[in-house]
This record gives sequence, C-alpha cells and structure tokens, in this order.
Amino acid sequence: MKMKNLIFLLLIAVCSWVLLTQAKGVYSSEDHQRLRRNLFTTGKYDRSVRPVRNASKATLVEMQFFVAQVLDVDERLETFKINAWLTMRWFDEYLTWDPDDYNGLTNFKISKDIVWMPDLWLYNNAGSRYEDYTANSICSVYSNGRVVWQSPTIITTHCSMDVTNFPFDYQECPLTFGPWQHGADEITLNGTGSAEKYLRSSGEWEVIGFETVSGREDYVIYEDDTPVPYTFVEYSVKLHRIPTYFVFYLIMPCFLISGTTFLSFFLPPESGEKVSLGITVLLSLTVFLLIVAELLPPTDVVPIIGIYYAATMVMVSLSLAMSVVVLNLHHRGPETHQVPPWLRRIVHGRVGRLFMMRRTTKKREYETYRKRRWKALSSIEMEPLDTAVNGWEDRLDNSMPSANELDTRKQLNALRSASSTRLREISLLESIREEFRLMRELALEKEKVERCENDWKQVALVVDRIFMVIFFLGMLSTMFFIVLQFNFN
Repeated sequence: MKMKNLIFLLLIAVCSWVLLTQAKGVYSSEDHQRLRRNLFTTGKYDRSVRPVRNASKATLVEMQFFVAQVLDVDERLETFKINAWLTMRWFDEYLTWDPDDYNGLTNFKISKDIVWMPDLWLYNNAGSRYEDYTANSICSVYSNGRVVWQSPTIITTHCSMDVTNFPFDYQECPLTFGPWQHGADEITLNGTGSAEKYLRSSGEWEVIGFETVSGREDYVIYEDDTPVPYTFVEYSVKLHRIPTYFVFYLIMPCFLISGTTFLSFFLPPESGEKVSLGITVLLSLTVFLLIVAELLPPTDVVPIIGIYYAATMVMVSLSLAMSVVVLNLHHRGPETHQVPPWLRRIVHGRVGRLFMMRRTTKKREYETYRKRRWKALSSIEMEPLDTAVNGWEDRLDNSMPSANELDTRKQLNALRSASSTRLREISLLESIREEFRLMRELALEKEKVERCENDWKQVALVVDRIFMVIFFLGMLSTMFFIVLQFNFN
C-alpha cells in the first residue's frame, strides 16, 4: 500500500515539473501569434512583391545544393536522377522585429505560401513536367529579416553522355538553377554546395567530384526587346562508373566466346563442325552487341566496346572464310587438278616443318612398300598364247614315229587331245592375266587418286595451321588496339 502511494506522489511530481518547464512555451506560443498578427495581418506585407524597401536594390539569394543519393543514370535517355538537399537564404526587409518585444523570440517557422519566395527553376529539367520544389514546405524566419528555406527533393535532369569509354567512363552532369521572371537587377543568385553528404546507394556509379559555378547570361525574349541579364548557378556532379557488372556480364563472355573460335582451328575437317562452330560464335556475339546497343544512346559516337564487338565479329567472319578455304582444299582430288609442284615443295618443305606438319615415318614406309609390291607384280610376264600353241605343234611333229602307222596315229590323237587341253588352259591363264592387268591398272589409278587426295589434305592441314596463327595474331592486335583506346584516367 505504501508502494502505491509512493508511485502516485512520484507521478504528481513529474507532471508538476512538466507543467512548470513548459509554461514558457505556452507563453511563447502567444508571442508567436502576436508576432504573426503584427507582421502579416496589418496589411503591410504582400508576398507577391519583392521584399525590399529600395526597388533598385537586388535581392541576394544564396543557394546551397547537397548531393544525397544517385538514384539513376539512364544512358539511353541521357537523364540523371538524384536525391538532393536544397537550401535557399535571403533577407526580407519586411520581416524584422525586436526580440525583446516578443519575450526573446528570435525566429519562427511559417508556411512558404505566406512569405515571398524566389522563383527558382531547374533549367535543364528532364522530368515529365516542371516541379515546384518549394511546394508543401516551410521557411524559418529570423528577427533580422533572414529567411531560410530547406527541403529534400528528387531531381531528374538532362545529361549529355560520353560513352566512348563505356564501361570505364566518366560522366559530368550539370544542374542549372535560376529565376524565370526576375532579372539580375532584381535577384542575384549565388550558389554553393558539396557532395560530402553523398550516400552511396548506387552500385553502378560513384561521385568523384562536385563543382559550383555562378554566372550571368543575357536573354532576349523578343527580337525588338533589349537583352535582359539573368543570374544562374550551375552545379556539376562528376561520376565514375563502377565497371564490375559490365565486365562480368558483357566483356568476359565476349572474350571467352571469341576464344572459342580459336578452338575451331583444331577441329579436323572431317568432323564437319568447323563452319557450324564459327556461325554459332558469330550469332552469340551479335546477341551481345544488341544488348550493348540497347544500353547506350543512339549517337554518332561509337563506344570502344562496340568497336571491340564489331572487330571480334569481323575476325570470326574471317575465321569462317578461312574454314571454307580449308574445307575446299581438304576435299579436292584429281578431278580438279594435281597439287602444283611448287605448292608441294612448300607444304612438305620448310613451311611444313615450321608448323610441325611433316609426314609421319609410318606413312613413308607404307608408300615404299606399295611401290616395291607393284614393281614386283609388274615384272611378272606370261608367255603369249601363239607362242605356246606353236610350241605344242612342233612337239607333235617331232614326236611322230615312222615305224608303226597305227601307233603313230594313236600317238598323234593323244598329242592332239593333250594339245587341245593345254590350249584351253593357256586361254584361261590368258584371261586371268588380263584380269590381273585390269586390277593392277585400277589399283594404280586408285593409288594415284589417294595420293592426290592425301596431298591436298596435307596442303589443307598446313593452310589451316597458317590461318590459325594469322587469326591468333589478329585477335592479339585487336585486343591491344582496344586497350590503348580506353582512357582510364
């Protein structure tokens, strides 16, 4: 029970302390109302009139611009969108008072719709419409007449993109503010700011610099009017692209795909995949080139990465032409023409040895064996058929006895029968010999065809190896040229 009473007394003490400490605030609220009535309800203040007692005196408006966040940089539309903190300060000669008359009140907050505001606009606005950055905001008014307006805002502005070094590029986006109705004789604009409050919310861009330039420019509204000077302030935000994303998703795949083209030179022509691989690589590079084209603005400046893709596609197209030449040489034969002697000497000579395309020892031994075999077969000659028949006739005449005519007749019949059998055997052998001769001629012709085809295949292999070296040197030269074009500073 005592604990409850103690808690109750404690609550009463706290409430009493709060009321006592806030009493001054209550009285201050009455001072605010009295000050506002004196400043705005007496009919002396007009928010549509520039707050100076001497009309020839220009109102100095100090503007501060702080970069908070880079929200988006659209290269295609060439727009720059950021979250900015804006501050304006000027002196209103009709909003002054003595703080002692209002219980020490030195400042108060009021809606911007009640006080005079400078008509500042973003000249290079890229939004769907011109936004009033001062809408739904308040101002701080001080006893010496100083008025301070502060507000965060989202700004979208035009920014000419130089994508030559994409994705290792640097961009500088200007934001130009200035009055639309008040000339330099009415409003003098002075700008300051920084990017020190920058909060890195974009994984693609990094703010590396910030500059402020205040200037004056003459405008002629109509041709017969005299030029009217207007003051402006231009803020330049310097950005550096973080290229990690584009290197990983655009440059590295292109490099690997173009390297795959180099492997096509190691495919044997019999596989039939040399041209198919080149066409597949060419289509893949075309897809990546279209992706890059969709990211960048359609200007007359070709980015270096676009040049790299185009050069790589040219090299891949050349590799396709090289593959066609190699396949044409590989499938040639005696129906076209023989390998020229000078070309055979080059292929089997220094050039072949330079590219390590010499014939193997087994192939040379096999050719030597075939030559010896056909030489032995060619040395075999059979006795002509007429010579064999005449020989048998002589043998019959020489073998006829003169003693017994009957025995002689029997012997003659037997010899004639043997002669007829021998003649048939000789005729058969002659037919077999003719078949062997035809077979030998066909085999020799086939060997000649094979030798011609092998020569062309050997030429195709050497030419393919030469093309591979040319392609490799071309790719290295292209990469070296592209790297030299980039400006990494």
